[in-house]
Amino acid sequence: MRQLYSASKHALRSSFNRIKIGLRFKIAMLGLIGVALVGSACLLGLRESADAERRSEASVALRFDVVQLSADYLQAGLIANEFLRTSDDKLIAKHEAAATAAKRRLQDIERRLGQSESDEAAKQSTALLTGLNLYLTRFQNLLSAKRVLGLTEHDGLQGKLRDATRRLEAKLAEIEDPRLSVQMLTMRRLEKDFILKGREKDGDDLIERASDFAGALSKTDLAADQEKELTALIGGYKSSFLAFMVSQQSLNEEIEDFGSVFARNRPTLDALITSAEARYRASQASAAQVRNLLDWIIGGVTLGVAALALLVGQRIAGSVTRTTAAMQRLAAGDFEAVLPGLERRDEIGEMARAVEAFKAASQRAAREEAEAKIAQQQIEAEHRRTDMHKLADGFEVAVGKVIETVFLASSSLESSAGSLTHTAETSRQLTIATASVSSEVSACVGTVAASAEQLLASVDDIGRRIEESTTMTDAAVQQTRQTSEHVLQLAHAGDRIGDIVGMIQTIARQTNLLALNATIEAARAGDAGRGFAVVAFEVKALAEQTAKATHDIQRQVADIQQATRSSASSIDEIVGLIERVSETIATISAAIEKQGLETRTMSDHVAKAASETVHVGTSIERVQRGAEHVESASRDVFAAAQSLANDSNVLRREVANFLGSVRSA
Repeated sequence: MRQLYSASKHALRSSFNRIKIGLRFKIAMLGLIGVALVGSACLLGLRESADAERRSEASVALRFDVVQLSADYLQAGLIANEFLRTSDDKLIAKHEAAATAAKRRLQDIERRLGQSESDEAAKQSTALLTGLNLYLTRFQNLLSAKRVLGLTEHDGLQGKLRDATRRLEAKLAEIEDPRLSVQMLTMRRLEKDFILKGREKDGDDLIERASDFAGALSKTDLAADQEKELTALIGGYKSSFLAFMVSQQSLNEEIEDFGSVFARNRPTLDALITSAEARYRASQASAAQVRNLLDWIIGGVTLGVAALALLVGQRIAGSVTRTTAAMQRLAAGDFEAVLPGLERRDEIGEMARAVEAFKAASQRAAREEAEAKIAQQQIEAEHRRTDMHKLADGFEVAVGKVIETVFLASSSLESSAGSLTHTAETSRQLTIATASVSSEVSACVGTVAASAEQLLASVDDIGRRIEESTTMTDAAVQQTRQTSEHVLQLAHAGDRIGDIVGMIQTIARQTNLLALNATIEAARAGDAGRGFAVVAFEVKALAEQTAKATHDIQRQVADIQQATRSSASSIDEIVGLIERVSETIATISAAIEKQGLETRTMSDHVAKAASETVHVGTSIERVQRGAEHVESASRDVFAAAQSLANDSNVLRREVANFLGSVRSA
């Protein structure tokens, strides 16, 4: 059948190669029409797409120029503000460059837009160019006013005012008149306020103060030439300030006008930006519409050509499909299939008649092949029966021995599995008992370890407290010694006080003698020495009181010295007792430290024993789990051995039945 199908395919290919010129011409014309339609649609779409792309590129360039124009204009405004703030002449060139770039960009925009009076963007660009020229004119006016005023403090009217001020101040420093200096300081303050704040009132006040200054010159004691020179200097200062004030006010007006022009151009520039954005969006939308239209045209033409090709192809392929189906039935062995198109006079008919001839030849070959196959099958069946009998005999001998061996092995395996199960059960019980004992031992060791840790902590605490006691006794000995030294110093001070008291007693006795002599001399003088006698009596009484007080002080000092000597002796005894206590504490501390070392060693050994018992418990648990696994596996082996024995009996019966069936076949 495969040979028949291959021959049919070869015939179909040969028939197609022999297609007549009429069918080929139709197919070629169909292809040319499709290519022409698709090419025309593509050409039209590409032309429209190119136009839309040019408009889009123009709108993109316009939007870029407008955005750059806005940036250049804003940059020029920022530079102008910076120039007004700092008066840096380097900024003039930067402003000129930014303004020139903005103007050149605006001229490019006008060329792009053309001179259409109906185009709003063109009107806006023209208005903006006028506003930009006005902006440049206002900046030049501002720059001129700024230069007249002076870009630095040394230039223009600002420099003249500075020179006039310095000359006036230098002259005032020579004459050293406080009133004129105060008035000058007031004028300088008003000058500073006017320059910084620009208030007209400060300027008017300064002019008034300058007039007052000129009037005050006539009330001074200055020489005529000095007064004349100061009058000329104050006049020059006043004239310089008036010129500076007028120029500053003019500059302020120019700045205000400049800011107004700059602000008026912003709405027009924003409107131009909006128009450029609208043009850009419109061009993008137009390009998208052209692309969509091109897609629809190409899609429609393609669908039309495809429909036409499908229509023609269906007419050609219908007969070919039916012929192919009939050929597939013939290839499958269905010789009842009827080939369509035998009556046609075209290429399809020629293919059908060629396949019909192959069909007849195939039917004859199929009959001959069937007859030969039947004879061959009979011979093969006889040989197969003989071979099956021999195979059954050999299979019975070989498989019977294997089944017997499997049965005996399963019986032995069953017995071994039973013994293994019993052994595993015994091992599991022993490991359970061992694990219980190990747990109890581990618990006991853990308790001992905890007690050892507590004992070690207690010993460490006792040692720490003994160390604190040693430190405290050392401190007490040191403090007691210091106290003893202080008491000794107190005794020495008492001795010095006794010496001083003795000196005071001596002075009191001498004073008493002097008072007595004075009393005697006063008595001799009579009434003239009566007042002096009263004073002498008072001095004598005071000397007696002093002697009595010093005697009491001497007795108290003696008592203090006796008490301090007793205190010093007692303190020495206390020091000896504290030193003996310190020695005893040191002995106890050494014993406690040794006991702590022994306790720490015992705690380490107990902790190690506790750790080892934990490891033993873990190992016993592993052995227990292993015993359980062995027991489970032995039970599985026992069950498998029983199942194997049963299966071997079943296999023996099935083999016997199979051999019986084979021999009877």
